[in-house]
Amino acid sequence: MVHSSYPQPGRQGRMLKMSELLRGLASYIRNSTNPDMHVISGQDWSEEEGYSAGTEPQQGRAELVDPKGNVDGVSVGDPQAGRLKYFMDGIERKHVPLYFSMVPIVYGYIAAVIRERGEDKRMCTFAEGHAFSEALFFPFRMVEPSGFMLAGLKTVNTENDEKPLEEHPMILREAARVAISNARGRLETELAKIWLEKMEGGQDWLVVDGSLGGTLGGDYRRYESPNVLGVIKSHQTQYFSMEEQRKILSLRAGERSGIFKPLGREHQAPVYSWYLRLRPCEGQDVYFGLVRIEAPANDRTIEMVDELSRWLLAERCPLSLPDSRWDRMFYPIRDCEQYLRSLAPTKTMLEASMIGLGA
Repeated sequence: MVHSSYPQPGRQGRMLKMSELLRGLASYIRNSTNPDMHVISGQDWSEEEGYSAGTEPQQGRAELVDPKGNVDGVSVGDPQAGRLKYFMDGIERKHVPLYFSMVPIVYGYIAAVIRERGEDKRMCTFAEGHAFSEALFFPFRMVEPSGFMLAGLKTVNTENDEKPLEEHPMILREAARVAISNARGRLETELAKIWLEKMEGGQDWLVVDGSLGGTLGGDYRRYESPNVLGVIKSHQTQYFSMEEQRKILSLRAGERSGIFKPLGREHQAPVYSWYLRLRPCEGQDVYFGLVRIEAPANDRTIEMVDELSRWLLAERCPLSLPDSRWDRMFYPIRDCEQYLRSLAPTKTMLEASMIGLGA
């Protein structure tokens, strides 16, 4: 059995500290007499776990680098306990607590953590492996930020000079969503860099929930052979023609596809990638139990691809239930999410902060 340690009730101080911005915002609203301020509460609370590069399906491009020259399925052998000891994931929270002259002011909370599996199988937090941030996101051109800043509230401009935003509330909310997700990606990048600096040259590996391009960007290129793997659970991007994709979707449990290099990522470090079927999909959706793996683009990845896949297969137990993504989620990644949720501000906390302010 894998054990986890989460913050206990006696550590309330740490959890309450993480909602300082909400309390400060409530105080700011309470003391404001501006008639252009429209306060809302109890609605539009959004929670996202893991890294998301986008939700729109798209056709990507790829270059085959597998020695056998195709994407056909290959059995990787029996699951094997390996050197996957560290796991990283992040979360974000978004809410619109008020509008200012019909411009949405979006509260954003982001956090990320690296969890370490000890010799006793218990999960604990890696040293310097937890970070969080919260702020108000909106376009400074449309709402003067000085009032919020004087109240000690952190603000982030969602607009840049190169591409002014249209004055449409839904467009402004989408810009805030993108800014929050980008901020989470940068936070995860900083944690990954800390891990790489401390663990460079070691034998243990870090498993990242999501794309290495999204999480590490180009930063890992300065390391000769970083021990990092990215696990992508969603499949919005299809890299091959329908016939080749059919072969990928026909993979059986314990099989991987051929190795390929995703293209069109000029501003990110190159990666090698392959698909791996974790569980049988008979009677299930064709994507059931299917993940895409990313690793640094070097010869070592090609040499170790089957071994790395066996290590990942060994992470299928225990099951990540009751999470709806249990068929594609490794338990240590779920442990990261559970840890972050235990410290994050909740919908109840937000509603308590805003109660009575919209009257």
